[in-house]
Amino acid sequence: MKNYNNSASCCILEKDSSFKGEFKSECDFRVDGNFEGSIETNGKVVIGKNGRIEGTVVCSSADIEGAINGTIHVEDLLSIRSTGEVTGDVVMSKLVVESGAIFNAKSSMKDENAEDSSIKNISNFKEAREKTA
Repeated sequence: MKNYNNSASCCILEKDSSFKGEFKSECDFRVDGNFEGSIETNGKVVIGKNGRIEGTVVCSSADIEGAINGTIHVEDLLSIRSTGEVTGDVVMSKLVVESGAIFNAKSSMKDENAEDSSIKNISNFKEAREKTA
């Protein structure tokens, strides 16, 4: 693994590289090679088009262009790109799946027990509204 820019706090498993074991960090982690084991980070996990993960991932957010088979727990947004493939068990708060992506997973949305302030209540829905085409 190579850390190109310490100020950006991103670790990279490069293409044509492989790693077996446990990765724990506070930084973002990009996988362009093959990873087998567990990843636990407070940062973002990115799986590039050539990246493959077999195992467990716990992170704040994830962007998947490659493949993952295992258990994924994402604190916030899980984004699966058109070339991405997810198989296994997934827990996340938000999910975006692009057309063409493969999503063969048992999934559940994280229980937040708190009211989301970004959702607006429509209290006067029956009021007169402007008609549009």
